[in-house]
Amino acid sequence: MSTTDLATTDTATPPAQHGHAGVRTMVTSEWTKFRTVRSSWISLLIIVVMGIGFAALFSAVFANHWSQSSPGDRLQFDPVRISQSGSFVSEIVVGVLGALIVTSEYSTGSIRTTLASIPKRASMAWGKAIVLGVVLFVVTEITAFASFFTSQAVLLASGGKTLPNDASIASQLRLAHVPVLSITYSGVAMAVFREAIFLTLMALFAMGLGLLLRNTTGTISLYVGLLLILPILAQLLPSSINSHILPYLPSNLGVAMSTVASRHTDWAGTLVGPYAALGLVVLYVAVILGAGIVLLRRRDA
Repeated sequence: MSTTDLATTDTATPPAQHGHAGVRTMVTSEWTKFRTVRSSWISLLIIVVMGIGFAALFSAVFANHWSQSSPGDRLQFDPVRISQSGSFVSEIVVGVLGALIVTSEYSTGSIRTTLASIPKRASMAWGKAIVLGVVLFVVTEITAFASFFTSQAVLLASGGKTLPNDASIASQLRLAHVPVLSITYSGVAMAVFREAIFLTLMALFAMGLGLLLRNTTGTISLYVGLLLILPILAQLLPSSINSHILPYLPSNLGVAMSTVASRHTDWAGTLVGPYAALGLVVLYVAVILGAGIVLLRRRDA
């Protein structure tokens, strides 16, 4: 994606009206910018295609290798988590969108025009956050449920059997066929629903980093580092230390939010509960985005 794709245009910047431009005006302006940039729609298409595509691919692979799976692998298998396999791609895409919605204007210098017409700078930030959050929540929610139903259909087509709603996930250890969950199984619908919340929050997290750094390369690099590199580095630490770090990293919190089976993993130890994970992600976003808005109001463009 080009860093100039989301830059402000003169026609998209609302004129100052007696020194005041409200959040509603900025939402309209930011929506105009977002929908008129081709890369925005390409990014959303990637989220949908990769989300559904990887759900089908990984479900087929797990189903075909179920008979050779060890008891430990079977115990950790989660039909909901596997249906959201495309999330690791979506996390990067939403982060790039979140960064560019801010940093592209700084890279072109058009941020000066925007801020000159908006005395209340926080209105601009909230306008961007609302547009980014609403669009991504709708797209990722649709993708999450479409991925779930696609994944379960692939598991069934590959010889899987649907678990009764009152069956324990642990019973899959004794199953000869890969387990399949219905949307009415306890906790499934909310786990899928939370997946979209996580991706939306990560986009806002990246936007907050963009407000802090005001540089596209730096923002995306830091975001990817926190999401992908930091967990790898933490795993190199002694287990007595990394067991207190890994479960609380953003990427592992996302896994915790979409898990209904065993909360023990090989890469992150024991995951925190789904709502505790949601609370921590919200806290991360509030701190970073809040700090970004504070600096936006205090620094020169």
